[in-house]
Amino acid sequence: MLNCRDVAHEASDYIDHNLSWWRRLMFHLHLFICVKCRRFVSHVHITRDFLRQRGPLKASDAEVQQVMTNIDNDKPHQD
Repeated sequence: MLNCRDVAHEASDYIDHNLSWWRRLMFHLHLFICVKCRRFVSHVHITRDFLRQRGPLKASDAEVQQVMTNIDNDKPHQD
């Protein structure tokens, strides 16, 4: 039987059907008895679907340059 930590680590694989039939069965059994994990897996599923529908975000050249400038400014100075 899986525990809650196993479910948290493998939730994405479960949603994407990337688990063996045995592991998937163990997942179903755990979700049957654990309401917190059912809720967690549901939230992962909703989040994944939202991000897939939204599509990739594009940064402008100015935004990329600003991030690079911030990184350069945060580097420790070597004397």
